[in-house]
Amino acid sequence: MNSKLATAWERVSLRTKLTALSVSLIGLLLVVSSFGTISLLRTYLQANVDTLLSSTAAALAHEDPAQVEMRLATHQLQLPSLPSDFYIAYVDINGDILIGLVSSASDENEIPNVSNFSSSYVMATKGRPFEVDSNGVINGTTSDHGWRMVAVPLTSMPGSLVVALPTGANNALLAQYGYIGGGFGLLLLLLSGLSIWLTISSALKPLNEVERTAEAVSAGDISQRLVEHPGQTEMARLNRSLNSMLDGVETAMKDRAKTLDQMRRFVADASHELRTPLVSVRGYAELYRMGALDQPQKVAEAMSRIESEAVRMTGLVESLLTLTRLDETQQLKKTRTNIVSLAVDAAKDASVADGNRKIVVTDMNGKELEGQVEISANVDANSMRQVLTNLLANAARFSPADAQIEVAIDANAKLAGEQRLIIEVRDHGEGIPEQLRKKVFERFYRVDNSRNSETGGSGLGLSIVSSIVARHGGTIEATETPDGGATFRVDVPA
Repeated sequence: MNSKLATAWERVSLRTKLTALSVSLIGLLLVVSSFGTISLLRTYLQANVDTLLSSTAAALAHEDPAQVEMRLATHQLQLPSLPSDFYIAYVDINGDILIGLVSSASDENEIPNVSNFSSSYVMATKGRPFEVDSNGVINGTTSDHGWRMVAVPLTSMPGSLVVALPTGANNALLAQYGYIGGGFGLLLLLLSGLSIWLTISSALKPLNEVERTAEAVSAGDISQRLVEHPGQTEMARLNRSLNSMLDGVETAMKDRAKTLDQMRRFVADASHELRTPLVSVRGYAELYRMGALDQPQKVAEAMSRIESEAVRMTGLVESLLTLTRLDETQQLKKTRTNIVSLAVDAAKDASVADGNRKIVVTDMNGKELEGQVEISANVDANSMRQVLTNLLANAARFSPADAQIEVAIDANAKLAGEQRLIIEVRDHGEGIPEQLRKKVFERFYRVDNSRNSETGGSGLGLSIVSSIVARHGGTIEATETPDGGATFRVDVPA
């Protein structure tokens, strides 16, 4: 049963729930307020009646019963302002009525039953106001046909004085107040419910926009945004948060699409690069199988070509693996490293690999630096060595064999108050056209495909350099060497 009620409650709209809860709370407050007001009013009316009864009894308890009516008629006896339906009676010690005075304004002349008001009965009331029913029995509840009265012993003779007022008038007043209060309460509940419904509907109206935007986004239109409202209201903050989330989703989807596109191009380019050496290896293998390589010189030449193509494929695969590791964004192991020593070692290796080409390490002004000179920076030594190796290999590949290559280093540069490490690798070859200087860092990009094929380039070296520099939080750019050639400028935090 409870689960059914919970399920039914969950199906109710938020607007209806809030309105119902608000109206219920207002109704509860109205009921409590009405009961409290009626209780206070009843207490107040009863206190007034008790005061009138007690003061009247005090004034008549010393009078002679035979003279009371005449003294009242001649205004020799002044009584408190009693209501028009009062009743005054003198009874003897047995409760028999000696004199009874009934208000002349009463049409029915109803009187209370005082037959059992003997002296002992009256003494037991101790002069305090009490209520009796139509049979004259004292009770603690108020009825429409009951009486509120005070009974005190007479001082001038044996007997008792009884002063009574009917409770019907006060009960009627309280009932009328209850009807009026109930009617106004119902009207107030209706007006409150309508006002709350309209207010909540207006407050929740922006949720319709959220629903519409969510439907549009789910349909594929990720450019949809919510209208941002000023201020710090709940809906304003919600709209801003949702717009931020949608911005993130759109960026993520664009990045994903870009990554997929790059992956497709990467796979296509890699397949193309691997196909060429594989075709060469297969071709020489078929020539050998067909017996076309019938001389030792031809066999040696074919084996040399197969070996070179295998070396080329090995380098390509190693470059691909390097890029894959860089894409996995593994943590760099930064240490304080002597960049001059690192550059000197890389220059020696590149010089030997390129037939003892002249490669010098200098400062930015061209002054040659020795290995013992220390210019340190906080970098990943292995990654930075690969940067220098790739840049030197690229410079050697695209500059004349007798042309010098310089590695210029500066660790005193500052950007926005931060110490920077600047490395420039300068060659004196053909240079790079300005419109292509950003494209050379793309994977498998070649300025001249035929020339690259001749020099053995795979188009991945500069892409690896760009990824390493980016992971160091730096930048790399290609510029023109003042006296001709290309300069690659690396700028990373020191």
